[in-house]
Amino acid sequence: MNETTKNDERFEDQLGRLEEIVARLEDESVGLEEALELFEGGMELARRCRDRLEEVEQRVSQLLEIEDGDADEEAEPPEEEPS
Repeated sequence: MNETTKNDERFEDQLGRLEEIVARLEDESVGLEEALELFEGGMELARRCRDRLEEVEQRVSQLLEIEDGDADEEAEPPEEEPS
């Protein structure tokens, strides 16, 4: 799987794969080498999930700031021109 494909995966799919990795790591029959590979893959998935969550959090913050700005404009009465 190339990097573009990895980044295009749905967050929920990545999280599901991460849960599968954790379950495999908890399986005592997994050998050391396989466990190390699973761990490395899990750390990469966790990093991508964290990065995606941070992106979404920033976007939500931006949207809330825009919404707050619109609310402030609506709350202020229009300026009257002097007669």
